[in-house]
Amino acid sequence: MSGAEERLRNDPTSELWGEHRARYRFALEHLRPGQTVLDVACGAGFGLDMLSRAGVFATGVDYDQAPLADRRIGATRTVVQADATCLPFNTQSFDVVVSFETIEHVNNAGALVAEIRRVLKPGGPLILSTPNRAFRESANPFHIREFKPDELRELLQQHFQTVRLFGQKPSGHYRYVPFLMLNRVSTPDALVWKAMVRLPFGMKNRLALALTGRPFYPSENDYCFGATDGAHALVAIAR
Repeated sequence: MSGAEERLRNDPTSELWGEHRARYRFALEHLRPGQTVLDVACGAGFGLDMLSRAGVFATGVDYDQAPLADRRIGATRTVVQADATCLPFNTQSFDVVVSFETIEHVNNAGALVAEIRRVLKPGGPLILSTPNRAFRESANPFHIREFKPDELRELLQQHFQTVRLFGQKPSGHYRYVPFLMLNRVSTPDALVWKAMVRLPFGMKNRLALALTGRPFYPSENDYCFGATDGAHALVAIAR
């Protein structure tokens, strides 16, 4: 697996912070307190914090050894170093598995999905996200393969009986988001936005809150999950 350089830090000032946390909020809608949840490629571990606070027993797995020492281990959470395509857990160990922005980094996506299916209890869901290649062709050097909706559905259906796909988008209040700026835009409001991007985070965030009542970058509450058309990211629930 590759892409450690792309790993999202525990940084609320990042333009991707709200986007990634929104996926965990989406997952929490499908969890119940007391369940066992595996977070594949848990990264900086803020998702484990969100899961634990929801009352589930969260286990994080990540192939990168260095950050693991900084992640807390407690009664409702633990972390393990491992390759996601060869998980060190017994068959049918977890009620739920989540894996966000991981599958595009894996050499053998089918092996990853099969291994996740192995450790899930019967009927347990996999909740997974990945960039939507139908939205744009990515030049990200850390992504081995990105998927269009039909391609992701076909892959998941090889191991799961039912697959539901959602598209993740910023709410309509956010016309400009850095990672969604596909074309040159030179309207006056776009030029103002581009000028604000260059400001220190605290300054531009205060300006945005004063002018619009919303943070400069979309928060975890500012993303919608619906149709895949026009969505920059795909979120699947497979059972």
